[in-house]
Amino acid sequence: MAQLQRDDIVSLWTQGVQAVKDKSSCAAVITAKELSIVWGSDSRYWKWVSKTYPISCEALEVAKLITVCWLQIDGEYDTSNLKKGVKYGVYFVVELSDNLCMNGPVTLKLTRPNRTTEEHKEDLETKPKNTLVGLKVGEFINSACGCENTVKFSMNGCDGTTWKTGLTVIGAVIAPVW
Repeated sequence: MAQLQRDDIVSLWTQGVQAVKDKSSCAAVITAKELSIVWGSDSRYWKWVSKTYPISCEALEVAKLITVCWLQIDGEYDTSNLKKGVKYGVYFVVELSDNLCMNGPVTLKLTRPNRTTEEHKEDLETKPKNTLVGLKVGEFINSACGCENTVKFSMNGCDGTTWKTGLTVIGAVIAPVW
């Protein structure tokens, strides 16, 4: 899948933040605190830090991985807050440090509101370091049907045998795909 450049991530995040402020329904931002991070509340594995990025005028509270062998990050969003009939992309926004160690790809999975899924693997070791990286989880069309209104997405690196480090989770963005 195509990797987003830093400027694209800044643009998507800004669009999502503006949509929230304007109470429009064209995009959404999910902060790291709104995601479910396995072991995220255990300071032996994750550290919550305040950091200022070009995507926000204010400092964001982000999750900095110390070390885990079970990497699992889950998110969900109520699509009734988004425009109907629009095609959206879901992206994890992360920063990878020079000491990144994943020992294999992570699995990115999207479960659409109609319960169909999309899944692929990404090798984070090949991504740029010390800059924002947008990992595209997948796409969905926000249909007007009366079905389930939740989109779910995850990042999983659960081989359970190797310790992982060097990942900072900023959050996730859901934005129109043109």
